[in-house]
Amino acid sequence: MPGVTIDGQTATATSPEGVQTSMPLGDLIDRMAPRGPDTGDFVLPDGVKCLTSRGPVTVLVHETPPRVFNFRWIAADSPTPFGPEARYRTARIALPYLITIAVYRSMRGHLTLSDANECFFLSQPLRSLDAPELMYPALLNCSRFRPPEGRPLSWICSQKLNRAAFERERDTNQRLRAAFRELMRTLLDTGFNFSSEHHEGASWFSETQKKHVDPRIETIEKWEAATRDDPLFPLEVPWLKTGLTTRQVIERIFQNLRARNHAVRSAADVARLVFNHKPAEMARQ
Repeated sequence: MPGVTIDGQTATATSPEGVQTSMPLGDLIDRMAPRGPDTGDFVLPDGVKCLTSRGPVTVLVHETPPRVFNFRWIAADSPTPFGPEARYRTARIALPYLITIAVYRSMRGHLTLSDANECFFLSQPLRSLDAPELMYPALLNCSRFRPPEGRPLSWICSQKLNRAAFERERDTNQRLRAAFRELMRTLLDTGFNFSSEHHEGASWFSETQKKHVDPRIETIEKWEAATRDDPLFPLEVPWLKTGLTTRQVIERIFQNLRARNHAVRSAADVARLVFNHKPAEMARQ
């Protein structure tokens, strides 16, 4: 049975084989009894609805109000459906409330943006994590995985995500904000094409078309025409439902990433925390 001794400001764990390792007592206490809701030094980007953490995973939920976007959309005469030779045009279309879920993970001692980010639609502002249910976004580059088990429900394609834009930033606040800006740029500004159809099997744009959800969005051209007639019409569209609330989607993300809070019920649990601790100088390597 592993044992733990505390001497001054240091906790030392000893394995049954006699191997010892130590960590600062303050770090051990933080791991055993994490603080309550607290953004720390992270200044939340405008539009953030909630920020929640479990173990090494932090989930940020952002809401963009309804508006008209000028998107780079794959042109009908594009020589390729995606890739460097694809040709784009400007598509001016209105969206309902856009919910973007940025998922951060602790990697080598600091939080960074993961590749498990998702987005959804809502026809009303998000006022509770328990209602209303989220809806799938009728957008190219928002992928539907088959099967969905263990994968994001509405994955934001990260092929054009520029990690150099935030990975070199040492300040946590600046890195997390820069990562979020880069995620939104990747989602909204890098060009919508048929990459999801080729790599993941489908995008939620093509899935919405197949279901004949609303004649005003059957094609991108009809969507543009409906936008000119009424920029708020997307609030009336019966978008495809996920059957899940924001809280349930967050919980699903935690489960997919096996994110768990550390439960401490015995000396062995405490010893495990000490043995798994990485000193700051090791985390920076």
